[in-house]
Amino acid sequence: MKKFFDHSLPLLNPADLVRAFTKKTFEELVLPGRAIIVFSPGDLKRILNRKNHRLADAWTRFRWLYRIEGSNTVITRSFFGGPNIAAVVEELSSFGVKEFIIWGYCGGIGKTVNLGDIIVAEGALREDGVSHHYIKDTDTAESGNFVYTNWLDEWEEQTTDLGFNKGLIWSCDAIYRETYDKVVKHREMGIAAVEMEVASFYAVCKYRGVKGIAFLVVSDLLNDNGWTPGFHTKPFDKGVKKLSEFMMEQVIK
Repeated sequence: MKKFFDHSLPLLNPADLVRAFTKKTFEELVLPGRAIIVFSPGDLKRILNRKNHRLADAWTRFRWLYRIEGSNTVITRSFFGGPNIAAVVEELSSFGVKEFIIWGYCGGIGKTVNLGDIIVAEGALREDGVSHHYIKDTDTAESGNFVYTNWLDEWEEQTTDLGFNKGLIWSCDAIYRETYDKVVKHREMGIAAVEMEVASFYAVCKYRGVKGIAFLVVSDLLNDNGWTPGFHTKPFDKGVKKLSEFMMEQVIK
């Protein structure tokens, strides 16, 4: 994967692309300093139904962004996968966002991970494609191929008090290639869960010089018994509600 990394400047600038699509000036597209990114339309509604907001009209030809009134926060939805989250961070950071918070989901692989748990992703194993374009591999060994959040300290006290768990994540682009052997191997490495975006997200945040943190609800389990979906269970619903309240009360500022 090392061959993907290149120090030279990109030909395509995200600010230029956004301006080309929207036909707006930079000043019209300027955003507040904090952004929440969700993946589920339902999670977007959970916040917008309880917070006064307005559409960022200048962006509507390109992305649907909502400014939370009385705050320095904007919220938007990304599609799943590393390339999508990378594009969102590139574009929003080009117009003033300095702090990014992900509300996502993951499959638990750790022995002590349960449905509905909330994991604060302290770092991610880079089995994605995007991160290798943004930062070099730190080591030839797999154990060195992690990328870490640069924003853990600020969140540690309140998330610990709420019972959130810190954990390492396995970011895998190939959802249908999360194999038995890899689950066992990564569990033994101390990895708590698997998902598709965190490694890409943290790598782009590092590259852009912005803060990034991901909060993930455990929606399903992968273990020796196979796959256990938990999307309509009470523990999952409880975890979603808990993370929703945390976003409302402590993330939107």
